Amino acid sequence: MSQALPALGSATALLLAVLFAWAGVAKALRPAATASGFARLRVPAARAAARMVPLGELGLAVLLLARPRAGALAVLLALAAFSAVLARAMARGATRGCACFGPGGEPGPLSTALVRNALLATAALAAAAGEPGPASLPALTGVSAAAVTGAVALALWDLRARTGRLWDNRVALAGRTEIEEVR
Repeated sequence: MSQALPALGSATALLLAVLFAWAGVAKALRPAATASGFARLRVPAARAAARMVPLGELGLAVLLLARPRAGALAVLLALAAFSAVLARAMARGATRGCACFGPGGEPGPLSTALVRNALLATAALAAAAGEPGPASLPALTGVSAAAVTGAVALALWDLRARTGRLWDNRVALAGRTEIEEVR
């Protein structure tokens, strides 16, 4: 069991590295849209932040791979800062977040971004147990399953935040009422 935790930590660090690299590249490729999203959240010096944040995210990805423990701590600090910006925007009445994993499409509700950050922080805590080097296939499989579960839970949260419900029985009941009327 003593080898399982570092293996899972290494696999989680790899997953986080991929996510932060994706986020950094997505923002770097569309700096104007990134700056616009940051400005909507009232990030100070939004244009400069749109250039610096992607570099920081790419740096986090590299650090997670080279030194998972230090990378995990840096990710926790970054997520705390990102979440503070989101919470401040929410307190000021904003309802939509940024395009944190790439500009394009409708930014999701701020509550979804905060829940996402909490899930990523949980992953960072797991990554802190990681060691430099390749992750084992069983650890990668377990972390991938956990990531998919987290993604589904986040999608359900987002659906509830956007629509106010997860399931609407009115459609099913409407069909049933029509069937009973025909009989």
